[in-house]
Amino acid sequence: MISPSRSLISALALCGLGGARAASVEIDAMKHDIQQITMSNFDGVISKFRDSAVSSLWFFKGDSKADASFLEEYNKVAGDLKGMAKVCAISCTDWPLFCDKQGVKETPAVMIYPTNPMPAFKYEGKLESKSVLAKVARFIPDFTTKVTKDNVDTFVTSDPTKP
Repeated sequence: MISPSRSLISALALCGLGGARAASVEIDAMKHDIQQITMSNFDGVISKFRDSAVSSLWFFKGDSKADASFLEEYNKVAGDLKGMAKVCAISCTDWPLFCDKQGVKETPAVMIYPTNPMPAFKYEGKLESKSVLAKVARFIPDFTTKVTKDNVDTFVTSDPTKP
């Protein structure tokens, strides 16, 4: 028969082992607006659309506490920029050669890919949703047309598909 103190110690040890889960980054398409990419689809998701779209790419390691805490901040950015910019992430645990090739030595790191001809660059500010959002939003192209009394007739008749 096991003594009560021994079973209590065993239970505490099991709880300690089961409860002390390591931080991990898990991007779930049903919960997050972040598009997770791989080395093999990077060109098709980001590079191919550099002429017309702005993208940001978060480099993370699945077992990093810093990356796990940044996940929700970056997801806020993805939600706020939905439909205006691509907000993606790539695992440096799964694709270390790609991260090295991009010059990423430590995570979390965010690269911003503005429209061509501007070069991609590493984001250097605070890793907070508001700061990252402001930096990415700066590069979103503005396709608005200022309507004046001189161009109103042309504007109304130039594209009949727009109300």
